[in-house]
Amino acid sequence: MAVDSLLSAAERVFAERGADVSLRDIAIAAGQRNNSAVNYYFGDRQGLIDAVVRRRLAAVEGSATRLLEAADTQDNRHLTGILVGALLEATEQQGATHYFRFLEVMRHQVKIWPADEGSSWSTITQALSEQLSEGTVYERTSRISSMATTLFALLADYERSKDGEGVLASLGPTPAQIVEMVVALLQAPMHPR
Repeated sequence: MAVDSLLSAAERVFAERGADVSLRDIAIAAGQRNNSAVNYYFGDRQGLIDAVVRRRLAAVEGSATRLLEAADTQDNRHLTGILVGALLEATEQQGATHYFRFLEVMRHQVKIWPADEGSSWSTITQALSEQLSEGTVYERTSRISSMATTLFALLADYERSKDGEGVLASLGPTPAQIVEMVVALLQAPMHPR
C-alpha cells in the first residue's frame, strides 16, 4: 500500500538523513514513481510528519493505558517504567525500527502528541509533575518537557544499539537503564548549588 510505504520511508529517511530531506527523496525511498505522492496523500511536509506520529499513537496509548491500569503504585520510577514500556511495546509490536530516531530528529516539527486531557500520556506526565518535590509550575512543566526530550534521545540510542549502529552497538542503554536515567533527571534538584 502506497500510504504505508510512504510512512515507513519517511520515518526511516528522516531518522537517517535529518529534517531537511526532500519529499521527493522520501517518495523515491518508498518506491513511488510519482514525485508528488507525498503531497497527494498527506497534503504537505507537516501532514506527512503528523501522519508518521499518528500511525504509532493509538498503539502507544493502548499499551500505556493497559500498563497504567495494572499498576499497583504510581511513584515516579514506576510511572517512568510505564512510559518506557508502553513506547517500546507498541513500536516493537508494529515493527517500528526508526521511530525514536525519527522523533529525536523531528521533535521540533512534531505538532501532535497524545497530550489530550485524559490520555495515558497526559495522566502519567501530570502525576510525574505533581511528584516533583520543588519548583514553580513553570519549572515543573519545563522539567517534564526535558524528561520527554531525554527519553526520546535515550530510546533513539536504544534503537541504534539494536541495529548495531556505530559505537552504540555495544554501549546502548537497556530499557531498565533508560528508566533509571530518566528518574535521575526527575529527581535532580531544581536549583542546584
